[in-house]
Amino acid sequence: MYQNYSTMETALPLQVTFSIPENHEARLISRFVDAIPQEFLLEDTSHTGRPAFHPAMMLKMCLFAYSRSVFSGRNIERLNEESI
Repeated sequence: MYQNYSTMETALPLQVTFSIPENHEARLISRFVDAIPQEFLLEDTSHTGRPAFHPAMMLKMCLFAYSRSVFSGRNIERLNEESI
């Protein structure tokens, strides 16, 4: 159905020397989206084709980009690459 999505694990061993502060807007957005019941996010699902990205992950990315006044899909992708 959806690609595996968990905020508690990663597929690659990363050496990250920074941490997001507790009061950062990214954490607020993450908590907000995680509070949405899964049945609302997964209401309409397709069972054909390649597994989609989880709707919670996509919503978090869009809300973070919108909070930075980034609205174009290409610019959201660029913001995502710069933030990694």
